[in-house]
Amino acid sequence: MRLAFGTLKVTATVLVIRAILNGISVSSGPLIYGPFAALDLALAYGVYVENRNAVKVSLLYLGLDLFLAIFYLVAGVIPKGVVALLDFLAIHDMVSYIEAVAGGDAGKTGDVSV
Repeated sequence: MRLAFGTLKVTATVLVIRAILNGISVSSGPLIYGPFAALDLALAYGVYVENRNAVKVSLLYLGLDLFLAIFYLVAGVIPKGVVALLDFLAIHDMVSYIEAVAGGDAGKTGDVSV
């Protein structure tokens, strides 16, 4: 598996890493992290098979998580920097994929609006 931006493999890998981290949090903390670990795994599979709805939900989910991670960084929680970096990489991968798909669709129809 070649990890390159625009192939959604980076996003799937980031979501699996997040599922593992949430799974570790379940074993050492509150059980509320369990559904998030399951959501991360479901989204990772959906993104890996290039389901467009999963890509949209993942973009929204990771965008919100990046926003909150930045607030935590401002408050001084340094480990959230790793989460912010992973979210940024995944969002960059999804935006590259969406540009490639939209560019391919525009070439077929002649419409350049996205």
